[in-house]
Amino acid sequence: MSSTKRSIDQARDVSDALLRAMGMSFGREVTAYLTDAYLISGCCIGVVHRHVRADVYGRFQDGHRVRTSDVLKAHQQGGFWALFTATGSLYVIVTFKEDGGRLSLDWLLAQRAKGIHATPVTIQ
Repeated sequence: MSSTKRSIDQARDVSDALLRAMGMSFGREVTAYLTDAYLISGCCIGVVHRHVRADVYGRFQDGHRVRTSDVLKAHQQGGFWALFTATGSLYVIVTFKEDGGRLSLDWLLAQRAKGIHATPVTIQ
């Protein structure tokens, strides 16, 4: 298979997954859907889709990269991961970055299970 065909097939798969995620209910308003996501330093970085705060100036527009605030909680629902952040946002991971994206979530969840948590809201 040519690299062009593979790229087209991957884009189609991402589009299909994005449509499925947007058709699901996550119990409350989704802040945005993320593709090519990975977690680092307690937050998630990914390509944003349908962000509720997208504006006419280009902020949070589809296709831009976004960094979330600290991820406090994560759970799997319907084949997707829902992330709840320190600012009260709900992000849905549609796809992970190919090289270690899913493993980065496992690492974050392992840290949380050990009692290692995000940056405190206030510093004493």
